[in-house]
Amino acid sequence: MNDGTYVFTYNGQMQLAEDDGNSMSPPSGESNDDSPEGGDKDDEQKNAAMRSIFGGAVPGDDEGLKEFAAQLAKYDGWNKVEYVGDNLFEVEYMVSGNFDQMFAFPTIPGATMQFPFVQIIRRSGGELEISTPAMAGPGGLAGAMGPMPMGGSGKNKTQPIDGSFTIETNGEILSNNTADGYKSDGAVKKLQWKVNEASSATGSPRAIVKLAR
Repeated sequence: MNDGTYVFTYNGQMQLAEDDGNSMSPPSGESNDDSPEGGDKDDEQKNAAMRSIFGGAVPGDDEGLKEFAAQLAKYDGWNKVEYVGDNLFEVEYMVSGNFDQMFAFPTIPGATMQFPFVQIIRRSGGELEISTPAMAGPGGLAGAMGPMPMGGSGKNKTQPIDGSFTIETNGEILSNNTADGYKSDGAVKKLQWKVNEASSATGSPRAIVKLAR
């Protein structure tokens, strides 16, 4: 809103992509140990890397992911975090505040790498730059997952992105990449995107909004 206040909600799913089994191979000049001991050491290294990346979670470890969900639910805004299998979580999140600093969702405590669905950054002129780097589009996270340590393999049951993203504001909309622009209801303007595989041609949702404050 023009006074700088906001409410952000997310209702949907989150999924951790599982290691493809090849991304954690030893550097050139180091040999793989085919012995059981060597295999155990490799697994330990992979799991340690995954815990560091995801803040304690290891894709494929169902019991550990249940504990991870319970831990995440202790933090502000995470009203529901339920592990449902296949590295997939059902999530209900809501937080409110004032745009006096950067906003990102999700932020995973303890993770060395963050993959935000939504980022809102204040520019020096006061405008809010809204982007969704992990939602859709060829330049988004989904298109870049292959070469990364957590990149998916054909055996993973990765859920397709299918949902919507909405912005409501009484501020001035300076730019956006919706198909039809915004709709007005009094002073409030509404932008809405359908987010799925078909939307990748236009890229992930983005907008710039200038508030009165």
